[in-house]
Amino acid sequence: MKKVLILSYFFPPCNLTASQRSLGWAKYLRAEGWDPIVITRNWDVHIGQPDDMHKDSGTEIHHKKQDGYEAYYLPFRGNLRDRLYSKYGNTRFRLHRKALSFIELSGHHFHTSFIPFSNLYHFALKYCHDHPEVEAIVVTGNPFEIFRFGYKLHQKTGIPWIADYRDDWTTSEVNETRGFLDFFLKEMEKGSEKKWIGTTHCITSISPFYARKIGDFVGKKAHVLLNGFFEEELERFQNLPLEEKFTIIYIGMLYPSQQIEIFLDAFKKLVDSNPENRHRIQLSFPGILFLKDVAKRVSEHMKGYEDVVSLSERISRETVLEQQAKAHLLLMVSHKGAKGIPSSKIYEYLGIGRPVLVCPGDDDILDETFSAYNQGHIANTTEEAYQTLQNAFDTYLQGKYSELKADRSYTTKFARSRQAGVLAKLLNEASEKSGHSGQ
Repeated sequence: MKKVLILSYFFPPCNLTASQRSLGWAKYLRAEGWDPIVITRNWDVHIGQPDDMHKDSGTEIHHKKQDGYEAYYLPFRGNLRDRLYSKYGNTRFRLHRKALSFIELSGHHFHTSFIPFSNLYHFALKYCHDHPEVEAIVVTGNPFEIFRFGYKLHQKTGIPWIADYRDDWTTSEVNETRGFLDFFLKEMEKGSEKKWIGTTHCITSISPFYARKIGDFVGKKAHVLLNGFFEEELERFQNLPLEEKFTIIYIGMLYPSQQIEIFLDAFKKLVDSNPENRHRIQLSFPGILFLKDVAKRVSEHMKGYEDVVSLSERISRETVLEQQAKAHLLLMVSHKGAKGIPSSKIYEYLGIGRPVLVCPGDDDILDETFSAYNQGHIANTTEEAYQTLQNAFDTYLQGKYSELKADRSYTTKFARSRQAGVLAKLLNEASEKSGHSGQ
């Protein structure tokens, strides 16, 4: 059995969505002939809000063996900036934190010690020296400075590595450059991205558009590695009874580039067009209060409709999945002027098998994925979205909603076990091409 190291900042018990990607590989790579060893940070601190990620977590290395993989959880000790932010938030030492952030963001291009979680690199290097049978390394970002670890490990050991992008880095169309210092840092990042990624066997990313864009920028062969869903996890959520109210759910973060107002206006029109059934309509945003500014954007747009809109704090993954499974319609919102950004939630939507509305569409992977799904709907205007909502609500009022069934032959294509198979083929190529083996 060939060993592969997986370096992932996010990994369960971290309750953030990003941890599910590397978990999928860890669970299924053994069936493909690879023995996965995960190296991550300690996640004993519950992440209820963004500030919690800055808190120290763990005091010693924990080694856990699971079915199919093993994981090492390393203590996380935030730097001075993290400690200031963790203790005072935005209330004090703002200029000090900005200065420390600039030092860290510029310094890590020159030395690994500037990265707060650099112990992951040092542990991985020692593991490779102690276990010469390691034949490949996968490093998944963000945070993107973790790619420096793959670059340095390859330099020190010659082991081939794959750089996995959960998002794109300097080629991102979502993150805006603000001011000279931000421009200066981004130029440094461009240089490091090309330098570090230039040593990889290949890169992987979450959509064809991302893979092409990043591959062209760094000059490396790129492959699509979807997020997918865990079949065994979602099976028990597939036949739950629907909510009593006609329920629409949006899961995940919202960015300024996402024009959710198109849908919100359609939803308000649905409510206004059905005054006698207003009490039977519900729009829910589970976990949106995790980011207060995002929640404010929605709540302000929906003033006067508070009785039909629900905003909640972050809740458990189990509860989120149950709420999705009981909903009548699941909402996806694309990014204006950006392609190839498929939230990992779309695959949970497919795995659960409920009807999905993409509003607005992206003329790319979201449209392609859901236009081929027999319970998928795409609306680019408020009027189109309203017509979809009204048709769905009419089906609900007629008591026929339970008759809508997902095409399982289509949705199972997106299972994480299949994506692990894609990664395994790339690992086989990397191992064979490099000839690196401790055997």
